[in-house]
Amino acid sequence: MSIRRKIAQTDNLFPDFTTSNVLHRTSGLDGLTEAEVLRVFGAPRQNKVFDEEGQPPSGPTAPKYLVYPVRWGDVDPQYITNQACLIDFGESFKLSHPPDNLGTPGPYRSPELILEKSAGIASDLWALECTLFEIRTGRKLISPFDDEDDDYLESIVLLLGRLPEPWWSTTWKERKRLFKDEADELGYAVPTVEPSSTSARRIFHPSVADGARTLQDKLKPGLWYMSDERAGGDYHRDIQQEEKELFADLLAKLLDLHPESRLRAGAALDHAWFKL
Repeated sequence: MSIRRKIAQTDNLFPDFTTSNVLHRTSGLDGLTEAEVLRVFGAPRQNKVFDEEGQPPSGPTAPKYLVYPVRWGDVDPQYITNQACLIDFGESFKLSHPPDNLGTPGPYRSPELILEKSAGIASDLWALECTLFEIRTGRKLISPFDDEDDDYLESIVLLLGRLPEPWWSTTWKERKRLFKDEADELGYAVPTVEPSSTSARRIFHPSVADGARTLQDKLKPGLWYMSDERAGGDYHRDIQQEEKELFADLLAKLLDLHPESRLRAGAALDHAWFKL
């Protein structure tokens, strides 16, 4: 299933739409023996699992070890296609039968999903747009230090502005602690605590869009795929200005803080960014 086809679907929701569930289809493996498959992908690299006391887990279903991902950069390209596949539909549901709880990961949750547990087509497209950003840039759009609802909402507000009412004044209980009531002269939300002067001297990796207050700012570092497996394995490429402007426009329309105003699926498919 292509990402374009996913956008076109409006009858079913897939709230677990993340980069972890978007895969490349492999080819040429049918009929190979186990030994031949291992020659293609390399032997599995295992890491033992221990509990808090440093002992192997005793539970009957607990894994005894973890397996590191395949190093795709070392795999012969003949086994990798350019076809994208979606997997893991365990969280999907029909609009007419929404579940009580959703397992949508934090970086892909819309404000209404965090504040009201309200899932719909708009929240599905929000998750999709976060995924598109991550695929295109190698970075998460929303990535606070802590995995807490208030941290995600704070990051969303710093990037996209004040939340609509009644979320801003009533629903989000921690808002008054984090932000002043009124925006500044540029329309940005104003934190109640100014950044420490020492933070200006901090050195960030060039992939980090530190202090970004607009979607254009978020795109400035370009594409970064980070490697922790080998020295010099990071990959960087600039994103051209024309694409930055088009992609930021698509992002803004799909990440509208008013769910009812977000770009609909059909209109998203017709956006100029998909035609580059």
